[in-house]
Amino acid sequence: MKSLLKVIRRYSITVGVIVLVLFFINVCVFMGVAYMTVSDTNRLDYGRDCMERIGGELLKEKEGIKLSEKGKEILEDTAFLWAMALDKEGCVVWEWKLPEEIPENYTLQEVASFSRWYLKDYPVRIWRSEELLLVFGCGPERVTRYDVMMSAETFEFLPVYIKAMVFANFMVILLFIVFFGFQFYRSMKPLVEGVEMLALGKRTDIKEKGSMGELAAKLNLVSKRLEQQQEQLSKRDEARTEWIAGVSHDIRTPLSLIVGYSDKLAEDGTLSIKNRKLAENMKRQSLIIRQLIADLNLASKLEYQAQPLKKRLCSPAALLRDCIADFYNGQPGVFPDTKNGMTDFFIEVNIGREADGIRVMADEGLIKRALWNLIGNSIRHNEKRCHVTVSLTAKDNGIHWRIEDTGSGIPNEVVRNMECRGDTIHIMGLRIAAQIAGAHGGNLLFIRRDGGNYDVEFFIEREEG
Repeated sequence: MKSLLKVIRRYSITVGVIVLVLFFINVCVFMGVAYMTVSDTNRLDYGRDCMERIGGELLKEKEGIKLSEKGKEILEDTAFLWAMALDKEGCVVWEWKLPEEIPENYTLQEVASFSRWYLKDYPVRIWRSEELLLVFGCGPERVTRYDVMMSAETFEFLPVYIKAMVFANFMVILLFIVFFGFQFYRSMKPLVEGVEMLALGKRTDIKEKGSMGELAAKLNLVSKRLEQQQEQLSKRDEARTEWIAGVSHDIRTPLSLIVGYSDKLAEDGTLSIKNRKLAENMKRQSLIIRQLIADLNLASKLEYQAQPLKKRLCSPAALLRDCIADFYNGQPGVFPDTKNGMTDFFIEVNIGREADGIRVMADEGLIKRALWNLIGNSIRHNEKRCHVTVSLTAKDNGIHWRIEDTGSGIPNEVVRNMECRGDTIHIMGLRIAAQIAGAHGGNLLFIRRDGGNYDVEFFIEREEG
């Protein structure tokens, strides 16, 4: 569910940023348009500078008021359509391109009216030049005038109104973000819960409605197909485990007879030494077959969690000492196929002070089986006298058994085969040890030597009783 909240947070932040950017762009555009409007009305072609310069070029002569040649050039370059000058009595004393519909005499009330508005549908601008009132007419298609009035109180509180409007906009934006974010959350929540159920291996049954109905239907379909596949795999694994257990049980009785008969033949004094050696070899190979069958059965059960763990409070140090004693005492079944004999090895034990007093919950039989396999590998695969060092430590909330030897170590091919699950190399003992470690919340680690090969470390989770 944390991932869904993360998505919602990102969605809300993204929407907020987009809205704020759009709001900022709109404000910038509005301010730009306002600036262009103000500056446009003050440009040279019909602005204050233009009117002031034209007013300065009006000359008083005997014949009347005239505009100098320079003034005419300035006026021609402006956007004004016409111009005129009024004296104090409101009479036109000078005019330029004055339309016929424009009167030549005005009362005080008429001057007050058009000075802030229109004169015969022409937007006009006014400029006072000494005793004259200059009136410039603009084109209705180019200039528009509005007379806006407000009270002093309203103008005084205008900044407050603007701030309130901006705040209200922000609140509306925030409300929309929360609303749509919640709607998105409601539509996505069932899908996220369904995915989490699938991750846990459980069936999903999401309601197929709303904007996410199609995705919910597909997720339900995937769940149904995965459930069917899991049922098929479970049946196959159960059949495989039962078959291996059945074969192991069927072989056990005749194999026991072979071991018993070969043992009697090996001790029969009436037979020749050669025949007794043959009987001894037959017994040894039969024990190897029995051990392989037991390994195969155990590996199958561990792989499919069919092997019940009989956990109880035990001492890791005591388990290790028992395993070493089994090797030195020639415990049957520990490593029946050794080529070096039961005494052609030396095992050194190093137990840390903290690890010596620890008690953990574990299956003693399986832990000892894993240690037998790992220590036995060091002895079995080295032809010369082998010095094996087994170290027991408690660290990182785990119990660690590290097995090192003076032999060649574990080859790279074996380590790669463990990772790739190939069948080209027989590594049943290592696989069983790894499975036992996994059943106890641990793992099997391969420690690389300077020469390139590996030693091994077996560790389990420190589950105290």
